[in-house]
Amino acid sequence: MRRLFLILAVYGAINAIAYCCLLPLWEGFDEAYHYSYVQFLSTNLRFPVLGQTSLSREIWHSFQLVPVSHYLQPFTGAPLSFADYFALPEEERRQRRGQLESLAASEKFEPQADKPNYEVNQSPLPYLFMAAIDRALLNRPLPTRVLFLRLACSILTVLLITHSTLLLCGKLALPDWYAAAALFCVFSSQMLYATIGHVCNDWLAVPLMGYLIWSAIGVWETGSRRDCLWLGLALSAALLTKAYFLFLTPLALGWMSWALWRKRSDLVSAACFAGPVLLLAGPWYVRNLLLYRNLSATVESTSGFGLTQFFHSALTLPWRESIVYMAHSSLWTGNNSFTTFSAATIDIMLGLVAVSLVMFAMRARRAVAEWTIVTAVVLFCIGLLLITVAFYVGSKHGAIAAVHWYMQVLLTPVLLLGFLGMSRTPRWGPILTLLVVLLWSYVLVATYLIKLAPLYGGYPAGRTHWRELPAWYLSGQWETTLQTVCLAGPTALWVFIGAAIVLGVLLCVKLVASAARRAV
Repeated sequence: MRRLFLILAVYGAINAIAYCCLLPLWEGFDEAYHYSYVQFLSTNLRFPVLGQTSLSREIWHSFQLVPVSHYLQPFTGAPLSFADYFALPEEERRQRRGQLESLAASEKFEPQADKPNYEVNQSPLPYLFMAAIDRALLNRPLPTRVLFLRLACSILTVLLITHSTLLLCGKLALPDWYAAAALFCVFSSQMLYATIGHVCNDWLAVPLMGYLIWSAIGVWETGSRRDCLWLGLALSAALLTKAYFLFLTPLALGWMSWALWRKRSDLVSAACFAGPVLLLAGPWYVRNLLLYRNLSATVESTSGFGLTQFFHSALTLPWRESIVYMAHSSLWTGNNSFTTFSAATIDIMLGLVAVSLVMFAMRARRAVAEWTIVTAVVLFCIGLLLITVAFYVGSKHGAIAAVHWYMQVLLTPVLLLGFLGMSRTPRWGPILTLLVVLLWSYVLVATYLIKLAPLYGGYPAGRTHWRELPAWYLSGQWETTLQTVCLAGPTALWVFIGAAIVLGVLLCVKLVASAARRAV
């Protein structure tokens, strides 16, 4: 099985590379603003401040040369949507790409004073890592820097997800075959790559959720100084990555308090836990209090609304529509263009996950690992509901849901609980596993061939029609378009997409064959 898990990690890495290469510049969620944070750190060697730090002239200039989603046009001032860009003559598109590759080196050091960066209040750990890479690439063209950051972070994420998932599987005593199926589904999730395949801070948040849960389980089980130190380091790293991990602090504090109460830990162990949190994460959150008058430093919490307005909005928010939207978009969202997948397919995916969770609930045991994961998921869902209300108030009732990339930290924990339920259901578990693996595999193949490659390759119709796609591919119209839109050339792009599809199909066949044998 060790070889299978290694192949699954390779599968995830190849998908990450393919997605990073396919995604156009700034088509990742808020990518220009996240990269601006990285660039400010690498060029100024100090932290930016919300309300005082702007985009660089280089980034703002790039908006005039590349196509952007029509959702981004109003506040980026970009002149061309993807439809506008595809309508340009091929020679003009090539000229624009050439200009993008040769933007003046001095522009990265010059602020575009009237264009503030709304992401600079984010926790710093992922940006410090990316800034070190960006500084080493300071003299490279903008697209090269962005692509290299995407690749470095997303491949590292895949390796960390593999490691943290296997650690959790060990704690859950999940059979190897079900663990492999769960990891396959994680690495076949389009929204995972939409979340980690662009310059952002979420790439580190996703695997840290697994490490935080794993270390909390260790503290409950043993309370040893080593496990307490791991929990303190995991919580510190999480808090220095995303402020929404504040919602997980009750888990860490509760499990640490239990270990002390049961005398599994002593004061030295408590210091091993508290020391990293106070020394590493503490200074950043003190900075937030001094600069923004709140711990999280989020835009929503600094916008001045009170508790009365918050609770009134919670009562008026259309929760049904909000939850349905978050559930659907957590499985598939077409990047900053916000295209959608078949609603029926996503409903089936959600239904299968729901059935697997029912199987888990019916056969749950009084095991520390299981209920630690359940507690983490519940706490984070409560946080998502609070964030949703904050967004609803901050947008003056325009946004009814938390942004869907936040939900990706739940992907692995929820799937592990589902596959644990399937593993304990001898008759129906293998059948459900077969269906889940088949569906996840299909969706990822369709993501590349039916959705994203046509979307960024200039497919002439607004909605792809599978009957017309073969002729479009054979015409070769996509080649020059992808060459100017994507960050890698068409040859490299299709090599990695092809490798991802072939390896995914082979893994799917192996897992489905194993499921079929167990179902007989």
